[in-house]
Amino acid sequence: MKQAREEFVRIPSAGLHLAGVLHVPLGVVRPKPVLFLHGFTGNKSEAGRLYTDMARFLCASGYAALRFDFRCHGDSPLPFEEYKISYALEDARNAANFLKTLSEVDASKFAVIGLSMGGGVAVNLTAGRDDVAALVLLAPALDWPELAGRATPKIEGGYVYLGGLRMKVENAAETMQFSVMNLAEQIKAPTLIVHSTDDEVVPISQSKKFYENLKVEKKLLEVNGGHVFNDYQVRRQIEQEVLSWIKTHF
Repeated sequence: MKQAREEFVRIPSAGLHLAGVLHVPLGVVRPKPVLFLHGFTGNKSEAGRLYTDMARFLCASGYAALRFDFRCHGDSPLPFEEYKISYALEDARNAANFLKTLSEVDASKFAVIGLSMGGGVAVNLTAGRDDVAALVLLAPALDWPELAGRATPKIEGGYVYLGGLRMKVENAAETMQFSVMNLAEQIKAPTLIVHSTDDEVVPISQSKKFYENLKVEKKLLEVNGGHVFNDYQVRRQIEQEVLSWIKTHF
């Protein structure tokens, strides 16, 4: 297991700076990097430290990792009520560009991991790109209009209320129109999809439909553990699967 350096970084995006953490294995000359994209209302650590643990696991095997907070999430600027999906799409592109500026990693190619909303953002980011070596989608939210049709949120005073958070109605409307189902055939990177059969947030049917339309080397792993894989052994299985996929293609 390799020792690693972890440092907080500031990723420029749209005149702001996003909060991030860069993991770099020690003793590896210009390691290959993996970009993590988190889910809606999530953050760079993700639920139960899913991303923190996975980034450290990959780093122990010699890969660099960058995880960060989208605008309006985690430690990044702007209140959550300002969030809209176009922010995440722009932030993902800028985080990928930031990777390219780091002399300590070899970002001529990089891998991308996206969870839930971050899965849809990952598809948008990687479609048509030749510099993405591997793509991993974890419980990806790929068709938001379908998800919107299943929800009955409270709307009051120009805001949509989501538990302890709220969004401006117009921003929520933009976000709920987001779909990447039509981008499957534009993906060029080998793609691993992991989805729980008992996911009650994003149905596994979205992953199955997207998987069928992929034209690249692909694998669909069905597990249990709900939307964010709330099972210790399942998480360890997913870490091994992700590492194996990235190692094979990157």
